[in-house]
Amino acid sequence: MKTPRFIWKSTCSTCRDARRFLRDDLGLELDERDYARQPFSLDELNDLFKDADPRDYLNPRSPAYKSMGLGGRTLTPADALSLMVEESNLIKRPLLISGRTIIAGFDRDRYREALK
Repeated sequence: MKTPRFIWKSTCSTCRDARRFLRDDLGLELDERDYARQPFSLDELNDLFKDADPRDYLNPRSPAYKSMGLGGRTLTPADALSLMVEESNLIKRPLLISGRTIIAGFDRDRYREALK
């Protein structure tokens, strides 16, 4: 199995819990990226979401989402990607990528299933 990618924000307690679960409980090596410390470029996000709709990975509960007045707006995939580059806190977290599967958030059962 290819090394799963784990995209997280080190200041997020849920991300830290998910990382600990993957590394300690499941014993996995991860290809990690702390996007708060190493922000994504537009090209990187295009590649990350090439098989997915990036709008599905915008976090409507984020204070940035609310402060930018995004609620109720109709966004294109390109709009979503541009906003994610501008404000990385709009990206749901953490993201676990295994093969073509992208899981947003920390769900032990979904992680186990994706990593079979």
